[in-house]
Amino acid sequence: MTTQKKRVVVLGAGVTGLSAAYRLSQNPDTEVHVFEKESEVGGLCRSFREDGFILDYGPHKFYTLIEGVLEEMCQLMGDDFLVREKSQNLFINGKYFDFPLKMTEMLTKFPPQKSLEILASFGVSAAKNFKNKVDPKSYEDFIIQRFGKSLYQQIFEPMANKMFGNPSQLDPHLAEVRISSPGLVSVMKQLLSRKKIDKTISAPNFHYPKYGFGMIPEKLKQKSEANGVKFHLGVKVKELKLQNGKVSGVSFEDKSGMLQTMSCDDVVYTIPMQTIADLIPQLAADVRQACRFVSFRHTIIYYYLLKSQPVLPAMWVFYPESRFRFGRLSEMTKFSPYTAPLGHTALMVDFTCDDLDPTWSMDDSHLGDLLLDQLKPLKLFKRDQIVKNFSKRFRNFYPVYRIGYQERIAKIRSLEKEFNNIYFVGRLGDFNYNNSDQCFDMGFKAAEHIQTNGHVGEAWGELRNDRFDKYRIVD
Repeated sequence: MTTQKKRVVVLGAGVTGLSAAYRLSQNPDTEVHVFEKESEVGGLCRSFREDGFILDYGPHKFYTLIEGVLEEMCQLMGDDFLVREKSQNLFINGKYFDFPLKMTEMLTKFPPQKSLEILASFGVSAAKNFKNKVDPKSYEDFIIQRFGKSLYQQIFEPMANKMFGNPSQLDPHLAEVRISSPGLVSVMKQLLSRKKIDKTISAPNFHYPKYGFGMIPEKLKQKSEANGVKFHLGVKVKELKLQNGKVSGVSFEDKSGMLQTMSCDDVVYTIPMQTIADLIPQLAADVRQACRFVSFRHTIIYYYLLKSQPVLPAMWVFYPESRFRFGRLSEMTKFSPYTAPLGHTALMVDFTCDDLDPTWSMDDSHLGDLLLDQLKPLKLFKRDQIVKNFSKRFRNFYPVYRIGYQERIAKIRSLEKEFNNIYFVGRLGDFNYNNSDQCFDMGFKAAEHIQTNGHVGEAWGELRNDRFDKYRIVD
């Protein structure tokens, strides 16, 4: 007598979905189907080829402090996993600063008056906190308490505005998970003790695949397929079917436009969290309202393929000043020399926007001219060195942690307990500002939980509270 296999549907073939599928596929009693609207796997971690270049969708690195994850990735990638020494800068007032910030540079590279202003501003904030410490109510409050108002206005406010919007309307939890640079007290202690920067704050080095970050999702797909996972690429999921209080199946439109339905026992949900309102018509009004609150920022990455030696002083550089529309530049060849033809390099210019932002709908020609004007003062390259230039645009790139978002997310997550067989995981699926290592970990742990427990239960809530919700970004 043969036992029927458990069928698990994974929505989304980004690294979280792929990790879940790969781990699930290691159990021969589990049948796994992955649904992805794009024709390729990898999500935001894909790579693509263009005129002899291998390009990522923005700068990616693999660094982790999570036990077991690095070993898993090294086993997966083998000799193609390069170790790279990390370099990142901040560009302000025409000068490059190391990032995280160093007190020595703050005192020597800023004009003396500005340095004194930063220290005085921090002193005011420190005195206020010492006398009457108040929990921050916004991203803005958190940063001013930690760094002082002057440095906040100089660096953190314009950067937050570029990436997420008005920082006074952002939840302080964003700063807790995103700002890896220590506060000025820690910077001063570091200067006096001459200690190296804490590796839980900034990675001294990291791993990177030889031929682009997209090698990782491709390897996961290959390994998963070898274990029997079925990938449904280029299809659109239309509805999650409910029966007896559980998700019983997925309805999808295949490449030919035909509507099909597949039954399932469990669902790993890694696509944008708010889309659950479109997939389950029966959702309660308060859950739908919570879904409307959830929002992401879109990203445009503009590529300049150059006949040139590397042009940046670091792997990536942040540009907080408002005179620059972009927030960051990065360079592929600094991650791996195997990603460009000899004597060439690729510069990536990235910035975030919303649907109504004029740059989102601006054509490549006009956008390229705008960026060239802003890049000109940096003197990185000349126009005649450009081999090719173009953009890639992505919806739902950065989760926006607006004040009040946690209550809404909790409301949507309550569907896990209600249906008892759906799991919200990943950067998009769990509305969680994750690095790639955390996405891998979430996928692995979701799969292990499904295999061990068979339902959501209390153990899943404990895993979420004790592990997932404690992730922190390491730059």
